[in-house]
Amino acid sequence: MDICESCSIEFNDRVQCYVYKKHYDFGCAGITERGFRNLGADRRAQWKCLQCKKVSFSPSRSSSEATPGGNSGGESATLDVILKEIREMKKLVTTVPTPIEDIKSIKVELIHLKESCEHNSSSLKSFQDQVSSLERGVSQIEKIQNSLAVANKEIANLKSVIETKEQWSRLSNVEIKGIPLKPNENLFVIAESLGKAVGYEFQKSQINYISRVPMFNTKETAIIINFINRYVKEEFVTAARAWKTLEAKDVGFGGNRQRVFAKEITAKVYRRMKYEAENGVEKLSDARWRTAQAVRVGESTITRILKEEKQASTSNDTSQKNF
Repeated sequence: MDICESCSIEFNDRVQCYVYKKHYDFGCAGITERGFRNLGADRRAQWKCLQCKKVSFSPSRSSSEATPGGNSGGESATLDVILKEIREMKKLVTTVPTPIEDIKSIKVELIHLKESCEHNSSSLKSFQDQVSSLERGVSQIEKIQNSLAVANKEIANLKSVIETKEQWSRLSNVEIKGIPLKPNENLFVIAESLGKAVGYEFQKSQINYISRVPMFNTKETAIIINFINRYVKEEFVTAARAWKTLEAKDVGFGGNRQRVFAKEITAKVYRRMKYEAENGVEKLSDARWRTAQAVRVGESTITRILKEEKQASTSNDTSQKNF
């Protein structure tokens, strides 16, 4: 059994001072048994009695008074421990700013990342709206294209009908060029004189209307005769074409040797098709073949022209080889 240094009473359970290594019961030590047990092993090993605690925290005392019996080694050990703990705490305190700065930089980066995400989200929404708008526009364009295709087809049909009707309206017309203009002229008399000159006389009643029209890029005017009967017109044109040397003096303009020409009037599209046919255009659609027949240019004429051109080309190649 141990004896308490303060009251000299024997006891079984006690506490030991870290500085003087003396034993005290719990009553003299100023601590309960439960409180001492809760200190933990390290703090129990470094426990100091009340007297040592007073010496440690009294700066006016000298070291000789605070350490009875001249035991200065224990006090030095306590100071070393305290200094060590202070140094460790100082190290911790000095290393704290670095994590704080890191946390601040991370916070700033997170703020920037949040702003970027919000901007990307708004941009993505804008792109989605644009894509939706483009899709709606594409669907509308497709509908418009379909409508345009139908409209183009209808326009082509209407154009064909108009060209056909225009040509039919001109089937009875004859254009006379080369007859000079004179004051107070009678076009019906000129038409009768022209019929006599070419050898095909017709009655005045066969003419529906007759008038002069200006010609393109010239001061001269042409005479347009519209016959009531188309067959009369065709026979008149045939007779005029057969007369190769028809001049103005032959129709009442004495001494005027200006050439006079008579021809059918056709629509522009038919004149173009006739030109292509007469110049040996190889590929013509079915519609153009029908049109060519309407202007008196048949397949046999084009075939003959192409055949002649082919023979001429073959003869040229043969002559070049022989040379």
